[in-house]
Amino acid sequence: MKKAVSIVVLTVLLTHLIGFYVYFVIRQAQIRQEMRESIGYLPNEEFETFVFTLEEYQKIKVNDFEVKIDGKMYDHSAPKFEDGKVILFARHDKDEDDLISFITNIVNSSNEDKKPVPSQLLSFFNLTYLSPLQLTLPVLSNKIQSFDRYQSSLLTLYLSVESPPPRF
Repeated sequence: MKKAVSIVVLTVLLTHLIGFYVYFVIRQAQIRQEMRESIGYLPNEEFETFVFTLEEYQKIKVNDFEVKIDGKMYDHSAPKFEDGKVILFARHDKDEDDLISFITNIVNSSNEDKKPVPSQLLSFFNLTYLSPLQLTLPVLSNKIQSFDRYQSSLLTLYLSVESPPPRF
C-alpha cells in the first residue's frame, strides 16, 4: 500500500512539472508564431529601428527572428547588412517578455526563501533504510557482494547497528 501511494504521489509531482514545462514551450511557440505572422502585416510606424555592428548583433541574436536588447525580447524581419552594420526593424514582444518573467519569478521564488529547513525534514532525509531482506548486488568488477540487513550502505560505507532491529 505504501509503495502504491508513493508511486501515485511521485507520478502527480512529475506530471505537474512536465505539464508546466510543456505549457511553457507550447505557449512560447504560439507567441513566436503570432509575432512572425503579425510582422508581415504591420506598418513601418510600428517598428523600432536599431543599428548594430556585426559583433553586437551576434551577441544579442536569439534566433533568426528574435533579438534580446536590454533584457527585452524583440521580433524583427530580415536584417539588412550595410557597410559592416546590421539594421534591424524590430517590434517589442511584450507577451514573450511576460512569459519569460513569469517563469523567472517562479524559479527565483524558491531561491529567495530564507527560512531554514525544518529539523524534522532534515532528519527524515538523513534516515538510512535497513533492508529486511538480504540483498545481492552485482559490482562493476563482476564480483557479487552480499549485503545483509544490518549494513547501512550498499557500496562502500559500513556502519554497525548499535541496537537490535525493532521487533514487530
